[in-house]
Amino acid sequence: MNDNVTIVTQRRARRAVVTGILIALMWAMLPHADPPAAAANRGYMVDIGGWMVGTFVSSTGVHTYCVEPGTSEPVAAQQKPRKMGTLPGYTGYQPDATGWDAKVTSGPASGETVRRMNYVMWKYGRTTDANQAASVQFAIWFLRDDPGVRDWVNHRVKWVRDHGRADLIQRAEDYAAEARRQARAPQAQKPGTLVLAEQQLVTAASGAVSGTGSVAFPVGTTQVKISGAAFAGGKTVHMNPSKQAGRVSWSTPLHAKGWARHHGVSVTASWEARSSGWPASVVVHPASQQNQQWLGSGISPIDETMRADLTPVSTQLDSQFSPELSTEVPANIIARESAAFADSVTITVPSGSAPWPARLGSGGAAAEYLPVQAEGTLYGPFEHPIQQAETPPDDAPVAARATVIADRGPDTYDVHLDEAPASSGYYSWVWEISEPGQAEEVRTSGLLPQSFRVADEFGVESEGQIVPTALRWKTQLIEQRLGLDDLRIRDRVTPEAIDGPWLRGAAGDPLEAVLTLTAYHSKTEPERAEAPPEGAVEIGSTQVVVSGDPATVEAEPIAVPFDMRGWVTVQTCLKNEDQTEASRGLFDEWCDDYGIPEETAVIAPPEVVTEAQSNALVGDSIQDTAIVTGRVPENAEIGFTFYLVPEAGTPKYDEEWQPRTNSRGEPETWSRAELRGMSDDERCLAQPVGSTARTAVTEPGRVESPTIRAGSAGVGYWVEDLDTQNPDTGEREELHRGACGLENERTVVSERPGALAVTGSDYALIGVAIGGALAVLAGLMLWAGRRAKRVGNDPAQTVGAGFEAVEPRGVSGPRD
Repeated sequence: MNDNVTIVTQRRARRAVVTGILIALMWAMLPHADPPAAAANRGYMVDIGGWMVGTFVSSTGVHTYCVEPGTSEPVAAQQKPRKMGTLPGYTGYQPDATGWDAKVTSGPASGETVRRMNYVMWKYGRTTDANQAASVQFAIWFLRDDPGVRDWVNHRVKWVRDHGRADLIQRAEDYAAEARRQARAPQAQKPGTLVLAEQQLVTAASGAVSGTGSVAFPVGTTQVKISGAAFAGGKTVHMNPSKQAGRVSWSTPLHAKGWARHHGVSVTASWEARSSGWPASVVVHPASQQNQQWLGSGISPIDETMRADLTPVSTQLDSQFSPELSTEVPANIIARESAAFADSVTITVPSGSAPWPARLGSGGAAAEYLPVQAEGTLYGPFEHPIQQAETPPDDAPVAARATVIADRGPDTYDVHLDEAPASSGYYSWVWEISEPGQAEEVRTSGLLPQSFRVADEFGVESEGQIVPTALRWKTQLIEQRLGLDDLRIRDRVTPEAIDGPWLRGAAGDPLEAVLTLTAYHSKTEPERAEAPPEGAVEIGSTQVVVSGDPATVEAEPIAVPFDMRGWVTVQTCLKNEDQTEASRGLFDEWCDDYGIPEETAVIAPPEVVTEAQSNALVGDSIQDTAIVTGRVPENAEIGFTFYLVPEAGTPKYDEEWQPRTNSRGEPETWSRAELRGMSDDERCLAQPVGSTARTAVTEPGRVESPTIRAGSAGVGYWVEDLDTQNPDTGEREELHRGACGLENERTVVSERPGALAVTGSDYALIGVAIGGALAVLAGLMLWAGRRAKRVGNDPAQTVGAGFEAVEPRGVSGPRD
């Protein structure tokens, strides 16, 4: 309790004693019919600037409130309390320390005004909280709201707010507003109705189908009973001790006793209700003194109980459903060798239909579904693409039939035929589900509508399958010897469709197939195989387009590099990646063999053989003759080189058939050791002594070489070489080079009769000359050495003479 709240202080206790004595004296002097009760005492009050507001405690101990604002505090004895529906009008005068000094007048109060006052006094007035009691008192005054007392009430409201207790006024206004909303007269209630709602067929995680729903029950329902279904926990009675309106769900397994279309559910309920409300009356505690306040206290709300059985409700669950199907082949194109016709049939239940009937299997196993049969027919083959239509043509060929028993409920069922396709062509699946086509158990259940039928259309793209055209072909190179004058591979292809027709496009024309011809090079003649061997070099490729059979097509030539020699062969393939968009996938991929004889050619450069002049004398002109056969390319030229075979002790000759000398001017000769280190080919080619100018070769035939003058005696061999200009690079490229040492290329050069041999007197003369020169050189060096000693002993100064001491040597013949 705060400082503003005062129950009874000692000072006020003394005042109360005095007041009581005065009241007793006054009561003794006044006439009255009933013996007076004790006076009311102040209860829980709040002191606001010296003005007290809150509860009074009646002579009977009840918390009471002033119901006559503006009158004097009831200090006289109270009359007996009594219930009243109308509070009488009054006039009062109560000047006080708040500054109020005027009369108040109020008419009588009854009906809703009294009901609301009662609501506040009963609900909030029975409190020991002085602040709450003060707010209750103001709420009662606000609710009485007579024009004759408004100024008095407003004056008190201002006083309270001015003294910092606006919170008391706010709460009083809230109480009054609540009373206006909530204080209702007692209502005689009527039983509501049961409502079946949310009825549906649902599929559990197990797959079993149940009927579910809920029943909404009104306020006052005490219990709900159901038949044909059960509430949670398998109960058939739902108790509702709170009697609040609510909803309870129910479920029932379907088809437990057999496949059936209908299942009934009914619901009953018991009801009771209490009639409650606030009476439009209060208990008044009149004061025995006429112009003292009447006090009031609240009356509890009224409650009565009524009971009844609610009207039963029922429903019938309908499980009839209408499945639908969609189909899609796993692959539109069927590989003839590795696959067979197949289809995927998806059977579902559309929105708006009951679910697929299913029930729990025995022992709680997976759900058992109503088995529905679907039948499929594969139509074909057709040469042309199939046009979509509602039904197949009457004369449509049938390739196969299939059946699906949909015993897993809504799902996708895969169908695979056992046999591989026999013929190329266009095919189309058509599937249907019909009520007449079902088993007797399904038909008698009524779960499918009578005469029900659903089917997809004929020629649906997703239901089409195509067996591609199988093409084979014959090929033949136009030339199987490729000359260097025309290095191009030219090929012819003749295609043929096997195992069925050549498929046609939407316009009716045979589809075009692109064949790729790839040329490979090998150094040796290729052996036939399914694929090119490792090491085969791809030269190039070209393509041909074939459409319809038979039709021989010549391919664009494949160029062979000019420097390539050996063999070429062509392999032809049909690959999906090479086809046009319209034909891709509609031809079997296939390649013919590598190394087919008809597809193999040899690269044949021109051949050269020679006939050399066999004998000649030193000083004679010698020459060679080439015989060229085969195809000669443009810009071909031939040259001839004569190689003199070196012998031990003979001079070395240069390319002009002149003796070679060393840096000292001495003639060089071949030594035996030098020749022993050479192979036969190296020795044959070691000494070219003459080359002819190159001669143009424009056609096959004999070509005479320019002549060379024989510079010495000996045995030599001609080597011819044929070259041409490479059209790819512009460089000269050798086509042929003869071997050194061939018998038909040998020329023997002999000394002329009477001439000195190179190894005789000529050598002696040369030796004498060389010896004399060396003697002179030695004398000069000796003189220079002695002079150098006279100049000084510095060895470096001897070099400055510019000579080197050399031991004189004569040349008397060949040396090893």
